[in-house]
Amino acid sequence: MRIHGLWASVAFGLLACGTDAPPNARIAQELTFSDSALVRMQDVSLIGAGDGFTMAGYENGQVRWARLSRDGVLGQETGFSLAAPVLGPYFAVTQKAVPADQLITIALYPSATVPAGYDLSAIVQDAGAAVAAAPVVLATLPTATDKTKVRIAAGSAKVGNLGFVAWGIQVQGISIKYLVLGPDGKPLGEPNTAFGGWTSVDPPVWDCLAPTNGPTGLGFSIVGPDAQYSDLTDWVTTELDGTGASTGEMLYGIPAHVTGCHILGAPTAAGGYDLAFEDTPGIGAAFYYPPPAGKDTGSVTTHPIVLSAASFGDPMQVPHVAWVAPAGNDITIGLARTSGPYVVRFTFQAVPHGSSLVLRSANGKTGPVSAWTGSDYTYVTYTDQVSGSAGATNVLRYFVKVDASTQLP
Repeated sequence: MRIHGLWASVAFGLLACGTDAPPNARIAQELTFSDSALVRMQDVSLIGAGDGFTMAGYENGQVRWARLSRDGVLGQETGFSLAAPVLGPYFAVTQKAVPADQLITIALYPSATVPAGYDLSAIVQDAGAAVAAAPVVLATLPTATDKTKVRIAAGSAKVGNLGFVAWGIQVQGISIKYLVLGPDGKPLGEPNTAFGGWTSVDPPVWDCLAPTNGPTGLGFSIVGPDAQYSDLTDWVTTELDGTGASTGEMLYGIPAHVTGCHILGAPTAAGGYDLAFEDTPGIGAAFYYPPPAGKDTGSVTTHPIVLSAASFGDPMQVPHVAWVAPAGNDITIGLARTSGPYVVRFTFQAVPHGSSLVLRSANGKTGPVSAWTGSDYTYVTYTDQVSGSAGATNVLRYFVKVDASTQLP
């Protein structure tokens, strides 16, 4: 199914602060994890799978991971040593005995068999195991591959039974490929191809290969200029069903210039998609509406700017989009700021709705944000540097459940 956004509108939003309006969202739960090697890592992945999450990170040659309940209870921490990769690592989970009981660590290394090539390798570890399995080569990239043109994405099914990896090289005629990964990270079949129209032209016009939060969790996307409408940027996704079979590609045309590959989407209950992205002068949003009965083409309403750079005082201060979540007919956007993650909410007409919500920070020194949007809450984790005794700095990690209700109070 191909979907073009032909209805574009422009709106300039302002930060909703200092008002008596009800909050645009509320904190349903907030806790601080007990100290551990995983908790102290600055950059972790929060993978929604099974009845909770897998939290995984890599730092100083060590992979650490643990299961995490939706109420914030962190399970047994597992880990192994991993030599520094050329690219990665990227994380997925799969099922051996129960959902999400295996972590798949995917990384790119110089090839052991092809001169000046690269091996895309998977290292699998069982929950609670003392060691990881030996690396398995999923694919070998050809001789003279330019590593700066390689893009990799990985993710997992929401039920926790399958993972996937997608990879591509931004060179004409080289297809983006993907594998579905089952127990022990073994591929379920041969590599499949995706997004052929964006890889066959010279020069290739795609970028921003990334996992998406589709209905099953098995999905990934790219960004590229629209071939038919010069003023549109295409956000193109491919989605897989619960068995790993492709359900087709979807194209969302938005009249904006996505910068830095910062674009996120979340499915709505009505079968649509809400998008948030960074545009050249600020933050934009888009709403995809599924096709009406008897039609095969939906529509996209785009607001290229809902938060201008002036809202933050300086274009260099515009924060990255950390998550997007539907809230009835509204959209909520989480922004990663060192002073604390910041939540904004807009109606489908791009009107600010409710007052601001800022997540906690002791001294305004928060780390990268990892978030996962579910059908109930958005789950967020990030580190915070807190001054300790004698000038020492303690690293805390928070876990927050953000509730963006369908209706404001």
